[in-house]
Amino acid sequence: MIKPVKTGFSNDKRGEACTIVCMKILDTQFVQGVVNETAVLYDGTPHIAFIGRSNVGKSSTLNAVTGKRRMVKVGQTPGKTKEINFFKTRVLNDDESQGHIYLVDLPGYGYAKVSKDKRNQLKDLIDWYITHPEVDLELICLIIDAKVGLTDLDIAMIQTIQKRNRNMVLAVNKIDKLNQKSLSQLKKDLLEHFLPEQVVYYSAETKKHVDKLLEKTIYSVKAKV
Repeated sequence: MIKPVKTGFSNDKRGEACTIVCMKILDTQFVQGVVNETAVLYDGTPHIAFIGRSNVGKSSTLNAVTGKRRMVKVGQTPGKTKEINFFKTRVLNDDESQGHIYLVDLPGYGYAKVSKDKRNQLKDLIDWYITHPEVDLELICLIIDAKVGLTDLDIAMIQTIQKRNRNMVLAVNKIDKLNQKSLSQLKKDLLEHFLPEQVVYYSAETKKHVDKLLEKTIYSVKAKV
């Protein structure tokens, strides 16, 4: 059992709760993979970090929100991401100015078909980034599989996020795989832990409600001009 998640829009340090800054994505380019200290971590550009268990559709989600089919390679084998990958996204603000944000692709956690040492290394890398006191991390988008629901690994990650009081959105992917009854039950279960405005339900495969995911993530962060 986890305590109700209160990080996120309810105490958002950016000001107005859940305010859409109204941006349009112009382009996204890969910058670099990170495994230790580097300037990209704290150059003043806000980060939106995407994280989840292996095989929840994290790569497909990043491709869906950027509108690029192959920006992030979708592997047949889960657990391929071994670095923290930074993608610089150029956006158009509502005042016609252009700005930038980083979309950060964190390694998936919990993949059983790698050694325990490798799983621990990846966990340490994720924890290092999330808890880093100087990283320009504005928002964490934690992705779960609608078919599986919230797992113990997800709960442990949420607790790590809570300890640092990070802003967080729960993104529930693969809703196209559930019937209406199962989806309604999942929503009821998740409301025991999350505020309604912190959860978005979507399908990266069919693109259903990807627009809502954009509102909760990229369109909610003030870009660096």
